[in-house]
Amino acid sequence: MQTENLYTTEYQVRSYEVDSRGLARPLTLLNYLQDAAGEHAARLGVSVLALLKNNLTWVLSRYHIHFHKFVPVHSVLTLKTWPSAKEGRFALRDFALTDSSGAPVVSATSSWMLINLKTRRPVRIDEFLPDLPTLPKRVIHDTFTSLPIPDDFNCELPFRVRHSDLDINQHVNNTVYVDWALETLPQDVIGQISPKTIEVSYRAEANYGDRILSRSFFASDDSRSIHQLIRESDGKELARLRTEWHSVD
Repeated sequence: MQTENLYTTEYQVRSYEVDSRGLARPLTLLNYLQDAAGEHAARLGVSVLALLKNNLTWVLSRYHIHFHKFVPVHSVLTLKTWPSAKEGRFALRDFALTDSSGAPVVSATSSWMLINLKTRRPVRIDEFLPDLPTLPKRVIHDTFTSLPIPDDFNCELPFRVRHSDLDINQHVNNTVYVDWALETLPQDVIGQISPKTIEVSYRAEANYGDRILSRSFFASDDSRSIHQLIRESDGKELARLRTEWHSVD
């Protein structure tokens, strides 16, 4: 049963959403989170489409995702999401994705900014959305401190922004940044490791036609990596990520 501050929905993993092992891709699961967040926002009257009428929009600032396991094709998953707090210019939203037995698949917390499209600056949540409900429960307790950048990188890969990478704000969708970062996985460990946790700090927008350089530093034991996405034309930093990996069974 739905309540105002809690949204519950189901997803079934489709054949086009899995990797070569037949398991849901990280990007697939992140798309479920994004979809549920958008649906809940719409029910609360604060969807991107509703906000655009007042020259406002949501921008994802931070993500912390824990992958408990990757499920096979045709799995039916239950996703619960809720606004977990309002902190000045940030609205927090948490997610709990489980399989048909109730076992956890993904736990995540996120931080969102409300942006004034005229000034391109964040505004206070309570000033513009004073009635936004919250459920004060965090599945991951993260204060979202700054993510590190290494002195050097040992993997690099260029990308060009396509039309299909854009979202309703006409900027690169937040899940695409993660996909670009994970694509720099060293060739010799492809298929041998999977992400256990991913932390993302979104720092700037990317637009159609931009050329993006995804660069990463993988630790010698391949259990940790740090990523940075930059725009090649001006060197602007678009995102930072930190990933913890584990061996595939």
